Amino acid sequence: MIAAISNELAIGKNNKLLWHIPEDLQWFKSETSDQIIVMGSKT
Repeated sequence: MIAAISNELAIGKNNKLLWHIPEDLQWFKSETSDQIIVMGSKT
């Protein structure tokens, strides 16, 4: 399982990620390519 949450247990705000880290997004893409991903209702 991969999860990214804030110290207050938030996963996003206003339908956007709480932070933008290009290296982290590239890692997530490489780890989840061709895999089933369960995400929020607005993604």
